[in-house]
Amino acid sequence: MDGARTRGQATALGAVAAMIRGPAPHAVLLVGPDGVGKTTLALDLAAGLLCTAARSDRPCRACRACRMVDGGGHPDLHRLAPAGPGGQVVFGGPEARYRGVRDLLADLALMSVEGGARVAIVEGADRMNEVAQSALLKTLEEPGAGVTVVLCADQEARLLPTVRSRCFRVRLGLVGSRDIEAIVADHGLSDPPTAARLGRLAGGRPGLALAYARAPEAVLIRAELTRVLLDLTDARPSARLAAARAAVPRATALSAALA
Repeated sequence: MDGARTRGQATALGAVAAMIRGPAPHAVLLVGPDGVGKTTLALDLAAGLLCTAARSDRPCRACRACRMVDGGGHPDLHRLAPAGPGGQVVFGGPEARYRGVRDLLADLALMSVEGGARVAIVEGADRMNEVAQSALLKTLEEPGAGVTVVLCADQEARLLPTVRSRCFRVRLGLVGSRDIEAIVADHGLSDPPTAARLGRLAGGRPGLALAYARAPEAVLIRAELTRVLLDLTDARPSARLAAARAAVPRATALSAALA
């Protein structure tokens, strides 16, 4: 899969390559820690299934379909992510404030615009409430022709057993620092020395490295908090409590910078 954007996930990428060669499963569950590349791999799969190049060359990343996937405008690729208070994937519907599973199912009920496959990606699928999961279940059991639903989840156990059992499971692990460095470089967000440093800081999660690259102030806040924690080891209990309280606003600022 020369056109894949995923790095450092050889086993998972091999499984996706087999799906693209066909036949693809109707439901796929990508499981792994936050920030290790589940959405990137899901988009590699979507590009491969929607690509119009020879099957052995998919995803080519050059045809019209691949360019639309990369640009976020392919009419047969439907995406859903957590939204609103609590960051849940909700049931949704015409009267709902946030797009949800019901809206995704309405999209999948339509005919393919391009005349080929249809792909749905649900990011943060483990944050679907039970109503949303139950609504999605029928589509996982009886999908339409050419439909592939890809669920991305940090915590597999939060999905209903009936949902998990209907999916082909692909596990992703932490990524090596060299691969993370290459991912940051691919995005053109940092110079090589900074990319190498972020590769070491990210703890195996390229998504975190990219977040740091996009918000350099977060790296400085992280270093500040690290110094505070190191100083606490030799401090008196009263000083530890005061320092911990003082660090809360900086920790909040770090979270906001990486959001």
